[in-house]
Amino acid sequence: MTAISALPFLIVDRLLTLIIVSVAVLMLALGQAQAEAPILSAPEAADKMQSNDMIVLDIRSPQEWAQTGVAKGAWPVSMHQADFGQRLNVILQNYRPDQIAMICATGGRTAYIIDILAKNNISGVADVSEGMMGNPKGPGWIARGMPVVSDKVAKAAYETATKAWK
Repeated sequence: MTAISALPFLIVDRLLTLIIVSVAVLMLALGQAQAEAPILSAPEAADKMQSNDMIVLDIRSPQEWAQTGVAKGAWPVSMHQADFGQRLNVILQNYRPDQIAMICATGGRTAYIIDILAKNNISGVADVSEGMMGNPKGPGWIARGMPVVSDKVAKAAYETATKAWK
């Protein structure tokens, strides 16, 4: 085989190498993006709230808070309300992302919001991924028998804690 006749094989070989390297880099990048969101169990989140190392935001709807209550110590900040972005921005001005965790019913909404934050270069917000109701990752805050408070009590605690920011 002459050098000229081997040229197409060299081009194909280099293209395949480039494709394989590109896919590997992409997989590493995706793995790093996923690894940035810490996962907390409900008891871990409760311990961090108790020791004042972290705040937990319950991003469910007001109707859900009324039905099940809110995790004791968590702040009700619904992603379903028009001012969610503004309220979250104010919280991020007062707490580092690694001091914030989010909880919803089963972990889907928290993963979604944390992903949006990461795409906007805000990483480190923890995900209480088992949520209030549980999923395959864990039984959930309520099934574990962990304390809950009424939505009114949780809202009052949030208002008291954030009053100085306004």
